[in-house]
Amino acid sequence: MKKYLILAASALLLAACSEKPGYEINGTVANTDLNGKYVYLYEYGVQDAAPMDSALVQNGTFTFKGTQNAPALRKLAFAEDVVEPKRAASGENAPFTSIFVLENGKLQAILDEAASAVSGTPENDGLKALQAQMKTLRANLEKLSADMKSEDKEVVSAAEKKYDEIDQKVTDAVKTYILNNTTKQSAAKLLYDFRYSLDEAAQNEIIAKADSAFKAVPNIDKLMAHLDVLKTVAVGKKFVDFEMADPNGKTHKLSEFVGNGKNIVLIDFWASWCPPCRRDMPNLVAAYKKYKNKGFEIVGISLDSKADAWAKGVKDLNITWTQLSDLQGWKNSGAQLYGVNSIPHTVLVDKDGTIIAKNLHGEEIDAKLQEILK
Repeated sequence: MKKYLILAASALLLAACSEKPGYEINGTVANTDLNGKYVYLYEYGVQDAAPMDSALVQNGTFTFKGTQNAPALRKLAFAEDVVEPKRAASGENAPFTSIFVLENGKLQAILDEAASAVSGTPENDGLKALQAQMKTLRANLEKLSADMKSEDKEVVSAAEKKYDEIDQKVTDAVKTYILNNTTKQSAAKLLYDFRYSLDEAAQNEIIAKADSAFKAVPNIDKLMAHLDVLKTVAVGKKFVDFEMADPNGKTHKLSEFVGNGKNIVLIDFWASWCPPCRRDMPNLVAAYKKYKNKGFEIVGISLDSKADAWAKGVKDLNITWTQLSDLQGWKNSGAQLYGVNSIPHTVLVDKDGTIIAKNLHGEEIDAKLQEILK
């Protein structure tokens, strides 16, 4: 009898060992209109990809089951003709959509209008907590955005300052998460989402610590290539020369104005259609007026694509310094050489052509010029 019991126990043990670990996603949908509709599971970062799996929503719930060989970023979403796609704030999920890490285990998904998320594993739990933190920090942004359109300049100034403070708090929280998770794919996605907010030094620090799985996440290769370009125009490097036309169509080399031993020059990448550029332009106008006779010049590189819009912007913003553009928008050849992926973008170059500062804005420009033009 004991022999049979031992054999039975061994058979059960072998059966248990032969079972492959898998995942189960149990989800809820906070909209009764979506009963009878399908939720789809997609590979993250693949445009126009076919669904990997689907699940029918019944009584506000759905379930996915399967096996995942290694953790991977995935997206839960409805068809676009069922739930109209909406843009989400950086790092957050769009309504009734969730980007998460699919891995073996018991996962819980909530798809709703305001706070879709997946939880149940340490990485997904951490991501969910960060997204909740971001949403809390951003709670007043809608009101601040409205205040920024006020005719009262003091109201606008206060709203802009508060908006920037909140934006910085969100960026700091994201940076902390990424640096604590440089082997996690969710952190890699956040790095790309916040590539315009995290400075060059922070991005290089993260990439230096990242593992191969992190670097394999979609778009991280593009980010790394961009960082390589930025290294060629880093502080301490010589400026990179290029040719471009002025508003009259005459072609100039940047070296006609930069690195000729005469002036410290601010290269300002901007566009007439760029609200932050227009907001910052009065600071440049004031700095130019104050320092132009003390060895300071500005060369504007416009990312406009229409000559008339460029010319109107120059006139309306009281720009009196040299202007160059190839009217190629974001494909501006000079901007590509300097790794410009957001504007305004500034590069300060010493008299000998050495880059001495980058991305100075507002009062930072005056403070830097006071320091070097004593």
